Amino acid sequence: MFSLKERLQQILIRDQIIREDDLQKALEEQKKNGGELSKILIKMKLVTEDDLTHALSEGLGMPPIDVSRLKIDPEVVKTIPHAVAQKNQIIPVSKMGDNLTLAMADPLNIFVIDSVKDLTGLNIIPIIGRSAQIQQTIERYYSTDSSETLKDIIKDIKDSSEDFELVREAGQMADVTVQDIIQDAPMIKLTDTIIQQSVVAKASDVFIEPMEQTLRIRYRVDGVIREVDQMTKALHQPIISRIKVISNLDISEHRLPQDGRFKTIVNGREVDFRVSVLPTAFGEKIVMRVLDKSSGTLDLEKLGFEERDLKRLREASLHPHGMILACGPTGSGKTTTLYSILKFVDSPEKNIVTVEDPVEYQVRGINQVNVKPSVGLTFSSALRSILRQDPDIILIGEIRDTETLDIAVKAALTGHLVLSSLHTTTAAGSVIRMMNMGVEPFLLCSSVLAISGQRLVRRICPHCKEAYELAPEMADRVGLARLSPSGKFRLYRGKGCAECMNTGYFGRVVISEILVLTPKVREFILKRAGELKIKGVGREEGMVTMREDGLQKAMAGFTSLEEVLRVTAPDEELLEQ
Repeated sequence: MFSLKERLQQILIRDQIIREDDLQKALEEQKKNGGELSKILIKMKLVTEDDLTHALSEGLGMPPIDVSRLKIDPEVVKTIPHAVAQKNQIIPVSKMGDNLTLAMADPLNIFVIDSVKDLTGLNIIPIIGRSAQIQQTIERYYSTDSSETLKDIIKDIKDSSEDFELVREAGQMADVTVQDIIQDAPMIKLTDTIIQQSVVAKASDVFIEPMEQTLRIRYRVDGVIREVDQMTKALHQPIISRIKVISNLDISEHRLPQDGRFKTIVNGREVDFRVSVLPTAFGEKIVMRVLDKSSGTLDLEKLGFEERDLKRLREASLHPHGMILACGPTGSGKTTTLYSILKFVDSPEKNIVTVEDPVEYQVRGINQVNVKPSVGLTFSSALRSILRQDPDIILIGEIRDTETLDIAVKAALTGHLVLSSLHTTTAAGSVIRMMNMGVEPFLLCSSVLAISGQRLVRRICPHCKEAYELAPEMADRVGLARLSPSGKFRLYRGKGCAECMNTGYFGRVVISEILVLTPKVREFILKRAGELKIKGVGREEGMVTMREDGLQKAMAGFTSLEEVLRVTAPDEELLEQ
C-alpha cells in the first residue's frame, strides 16, 4: 500500500511532469536541507504550482477549487486571524455547524489543520486551492476592507486615549499634547494603516482632508477618487503631525505649505511617498503621492503604446541629439513615458542627468537633481550647470517658463538628447504653446524630434469583462464607423465584481498620439500654421489621434467606450458633424 506522498510522486512521473532523476535530486535536497518537497520542486523549477495542484487533486480524490471566484461571508473569514491565514496560505470558505471548510495550498499539512482546529474549536474540512488564488483572496478579504480596519483602530484610540479632549475648536492643540499623541501606539497604528491600505488598494494618491466637523480619507485609484472613511475631527492634528514627523517636516508650522517625502516597506516591497501639506480654512490638508516601484514599469514595451507609436518613439530616441516631449494633464503618465525612453537609451557609455521637481523615480546609474527654488536652484539654473557637466542625455521634469524652454532648445541644438514634458492637451498644441512662449519656428523645426500627447484610461476588469453590441447610429456619432467597415461594433465593459471593488475596471493603459516632425510638418510650422492645420498634416503623415487610439483599444477590449469619451476630445470631423 503506497503512502499519499509516494502516490503523488508516481502521478508526477506517470504524467511525465517530472523525470525520475530530477525527483531523486529534489529528494536529496530535502534530505540535506529539510523543507516541503512541493516547495523544493517549485524552487528548483522542476514543476509548476498547477502541476502539483492537479497531482494533489488526483491523489486525494478531490477537485481543486478556484477560491478567488467564491463569495465568502466576512464573518466566516474572521474565524481565522489575518496573520495565521497569511503565514499558512489558508482561507476559510464556509462554516456549517461545527465544520469549517478550509482552502489550503497544502492540505497534507496536518500541523496547520490541528493548529486551526485548536484555534477555532471547529472540525476542519480541507479543500485544495492554488497558492496564488488563496493569496489573492487573503488580500481581498483581509486587506482591502480599510474602512473597517480604520474604524476598529479609531475605537481603540478612543478607548485608550483621553488626550483627544484637549483638541481646540480651531483644530489646533498645544505642541506638548501633539507630541504625546503622535508617539501613542494606537495613533502610529492608525497612520500606518492609512499608508499601508493605500498601497494594497493600488492608489496613486492619498487625500487626508479636514472638513468642518470630520476628517475625510480618500484614495485615488486608477485615476478616480474614492472615499475610504470619515472619522472624528479630533484625529486630524495627530495624524498630520505624525506624517510631518516621518517626512522630516516642521510640526510647529501650520501657516505655510510644506513638501517632503518618506520611504516605507509594505508587504515586503519598498514604496516612496511624496508629501504635500497645504493650510486650508478647516486646518492642514495632506496629499501623499504613492510611488510604488513594484507596480510601476519603466519598460517602453509594456506601457500600452501601439506598435506604430512605439516604432516612432524608438526611432526618435535613437537620434544623437534633439528634443522629445511628452504632453498631457497631471497624472497622464508623462514622467513614466520619459523615464521609459531614458531606460531604453541608457548605456554605460552615456552620461545622463535629470533635473526634476521633485525626483519621482530614483534610478541607479543616473545623475538626478532635485530643484530647490528656496535656495535658488531652479530648472533654468540647474540646466546651466548641467550643460557644463558634458551630458549626452538630459531629462527635464517639466518646462514651466520661457527661460527653461530656451535653454532646453539650445541644448537640443548643441548635440544633446533632451527629454521633457509640457502641460498641453494635444501634441499639435505643444508646438503652438512653445511658439507662444517665444521660441522661433525655425528653432523648433531644428530641435524637436517628436511629441507624445497621452492620457491614461482605466482597463476593463478581466474577471467581470463582458461583450456587447453598439448600435450603428451611436457608433457613427463617436467615430467608430470608419474603424469597422463590417458595420458590426462589438465593444466590452466590466459588470463589477469583488476583484475590482464593483467598479468594472482594474489598472490603467495609455492612449497616445505621436507627432513626428517630418519635413512636411516642419514646413507648416515655419508658416506659423494653427494647431488644427498642424494636426491635420500630422495625420496625413501617419499620426493616429488619441481619440482614434482610444477607440481602437475599446474595440480590442482593453478599455470601455465610456472611458475613451471621458478623457479625450472628439476629432475635428466629428465636431463638424
